[in-house]
Amino acid sequence: MTVIGTKYLYQCKSNYYKGIRPAREETYEEEGYKALVAIAIEYFDKQKENEFIGFFQEYQYNVNLWTAHLIIDYGKPNRIIIDQALEIIERYSETPLDEELALEEKKWLNNYLLS
Repeated sequence: MTVIGTKYLYQCKSNYYKGIRPAREETYEEEGYKALVAIAIEYFDKQKENEFIGFFQEYQYNVNLWTAHLIIDYGKPNRIIIDQALEIIERYSETPLDEELALEEKKWLNNYLLS
């Protein structure tokens, strides 16, 4: 794994324990949120989208959820990648394990689909 990949995973873990989540609007100004955005942009600037998309396979600490949001919001994904990202977000929007997370993701999805 690359240094940037390791940083990404550790920041996702840190955000998980701090309650910083990709669709939780009140955390958008948190340093942890901004750190993940900066890492994602670094991947995209270096044309390493395919490497970044590999994080879709990481379930722990909401890594795949962060990846889905960041690729949609900051990347330039094709339709296939957008569909994969939306599928991940939809799964989280239906999780019975964390009702608050599910509601945040449902709200984000509704806003995305209406835009």
